This record gives sequence, C-alpha cells and structure tokens, in this order.
Amino acid sequence: MARSTGISVLLLALAAAGCDNAQAPCTQGCPDISGVYSIADSVPVGDCPFSPYLLSPSVEIQQSNERRKVLLHVVDPTTQLEVPLSGDVYLASNSDMLGSFRVETRTTRLANRTSEQTLTLDVLINGTVALRDGRRVLSATLTTTDVRSTSQACTTTLTVTGQTQ
Repeated sequence: MARSTGISVLLLALAAAGCDNAQAPCTQGCPDISGVYSIADSVPVGDCPFSPYLLSPSVEIQQSNERRKVLLHVVDPTTQLEVPLSGDVYLASNSDMLGSFRVETRTTRLANRTSEQTLTLDVLINGTVALRDGRRVLSATLTTTDVRSTSQACTTTLTVTGQTQ
C-alpha cells in the first residue's frame, strides 16, 4: 500500500513539473534559439468575444546576453501595434530540439477595435526551436484567455510553425 502511494506521488510530481521542458528555466549554458522566423502556418482555434493577440508574418526572437531570457513581439489587434513580451529559456528536452521558451503575462486592453470594453487577458506562449536541414524551425502556441471568471473564461489558441529566413 505504501508503494502505491509513492508511485502516485511520483506521477503527480511528474505531471505538475511537465515533461516537455526542463523543470526550471535555464540559468547557465542556455541554448541559442534567437533568430527571425518566417511564419509558414498559423492555425487559430477558439471563438471568443475578444480579438486574440496575433503574430506578424515574421517573428524575431531575441535573447539576453546570458541567453536566459527571450523577447518577442505579438500584435495587439485593437491598436495594430506590436507589444513586447519577455519570457524564460529552457534547455532542450530531447535531441531534436535546440531549446524552448515560455512567456507568461497578464495584460489589460480593449476587447476589440470597435469596443470600449476593457478586458484582463492572460497570454501564454510556449515554443520550441529545432534544427532541421540547417535551418531553425519554430513551433509555438500562443494562448489568450479572458480571465473574467472561471465559469465565463474564454480561450483562443494560435498554433504556429515557421523557420529562419
């Protein structure tokens, strides 16, 4: 019986930590995932009463000098301006990857271009960068969630792929 509990605790810990990235952001020897990526495919999912954040046809991923932080821009559809977002870099979780990144932020803005309603939105971007045929390949998911309340929350997800130019 104690063995079963130990296995359950171990499985719960693995699920909470996530298996696709290292458990913690990279602190040294971080991978170089920077570059300008041409977006080849962009698939939106979700129908919410707000306009979700978007990515430009080409996205530049910049990294800090230590390569621990990543900076990229999303497009605010209400103003058509780019908004800088910062996140953490993670080590590769498998041999096909160079590394990955995660951006998590909360913002307040208008629901859409014709609305005066202000919303609080959670923005989450998870991305991986791999090397294929000498080019860096980006796979990312941009999730925008209206955080009004759990019962009324609405989420849109934009899945993108691209490669360096």
